[in-house]
Amino acid sequence: MRLMVEMRKAQGRDNALYQAYAAADSLGLLKEMASRYGLTDLPDRVMDLPSLRFESPEPPPGVLAPGRDDLLDQLRSLVIPVEFDDPAQVPGFIARVRGAGGRVGADVPIGGMGAHWNPYGDTPPLFHTRAAAEALIGTHALRAQGLAGAGVNLVFFDEGISSPALAARVEGLPHNAARAAPGFIGGWKVQQPGGPPRLAGRAAPRSHGTLVALNALSLAPAARVFDLPVLPDRMRQVTTFASFATAALIWARLEIAVWLAATYPGPWVFCHAWGVFNRALEQPRGGFTADPLHPFHQWVALLDHELRQDQVFAAGNGGQFAPHPYCGPGDIGPGQSILGANSSPHVLTVGAVRADGARIGYSAQGPGQTAFQASPATGRQFPLPIEKPDLCAPSHFIEVDDAAWISTGTSAACGLAAGAVAGLRSPASPLAALSPAELRAHLRGTARKPAGEPVGYDINLGHGILDLAGALQAPP
Repeated sequence: MRLMVEMRKAQGRDNALYQAYAAADSLGLLKEMASRYGLTDLPDRVMDLPSLRFESPEPPPGVLAPGRDDLLDQLRSLVIPVEFDDPAQVPGFIARVRGAGGRVGADVPIGGMGAHWNPYGDTPPLFHTRAAAEALIGTHALRAQGLAGAGVNLVFFDEGISSPALAARVEGLPHNAARAAPGFIGGWKVQQPGGPPRLAGRAAPRSHGTLVALNALSLAPAARVFDLPVLPDRMRQVTTFASFATAALIWARLEIAVWLAATYPGPWVFCHAWGVFNRALEQPRGGFTADPLHPFHQWVALLDHELRQDQVFAAGNGGQFAPHPYCGPGDIGPGQSILGANSSPHVLTVGAVRADGARIGYSAQGPGQTAFQASPATGRQFPLPIEKPDLCAPSHFIEVDDAAWISTGTSAACGLAAGAVAGLRSPASPLAALSPAELRAHLRGTARKPAGEPVGYDINLGHGILDLAGALQAPP
């Protein structure tokens, strides 16, 4: 059974932990764990070491960015994936590490929330168009005020983007009269353990990340685009674990703090169209999906309340009426299908409806996981139930000029919502100065319910369907 331990490095590079990590010295890392946390029962082995396998975006001409060694000097947290042969040892190990002030959590496979098209209660025609999807959420209100995401940085934590395919798609959108290409800045080169290097902007033309990014840029075409290609490639079905995602988030946050925020000033919006499908692969159960003390969730909370960076997550595709076939049998339906950071009160969690407002049967149902009531980052107690999804956005639609290009899953809805947030962060927006928590509350408060649906929160639609016209008309 896999766990991940986040170990904090001492100042500088000449310390035993760094040397063991850089040399992939498993025995040395285990000795460091034993020394730091007073352990006698250690994991059986150290798995892949992802933290050193991220490379920086290319700086623009004339900008002197820190070198790789300089960044490594400032990287305080190293993510160590470990494995136990005996699952009975896992709870005790977690308790001892946390008791000594360390961070540890389950390491579970993750994947994108797309490529699933089976709706509940749909009738022909199965797919609506992008124009209908955008009309449902009032994107005309963004365009009328010129809120196109200028000066906003969008990070796609996904499978990877094809920058040529994305540019062609964005240029061809009906509302893009100027045929402006997206502001693709670049991103991180990611070396997944055992896999080939993945270069920013070089994904397959119809990759999951390209689809998600297109949906975001249809609302915020002036935003800057950063590609963080972490998720598994659907064509190869490569497994990515939460430890790798955590290491990627730590590395990206470091680079933003050290130089990217100064080079590209403005708000940062993270789009996370991924999640956990099957808790049977998680040990102990809930060690990632329902544990706010997991390192990844603590970093998500930090980005929210200290760094004031917006984070948008897909609710998931485990709705009870048409769950994704990857879902575990106990990970479907009300209260069982919005898991992990997707359940965190520190993010905007987005479910899916059709372009006519009808709910889609695969959209995961709330409430969120009860354990997230307590936020270790802020000490705040959130009310129960954890009201997830926050709201819904459209999915299950096609492009007018290409019916084979289909936006499906809560991934598509997540991309639209991330673009909406980027648009609302435009400098001229009346909502630009809100904190992430305040913006989430405002979007929940102005979401609308379809006719006949109960007012207020419900487990299927959250607080309702994203309503940009309502959000911009209502005072913050």
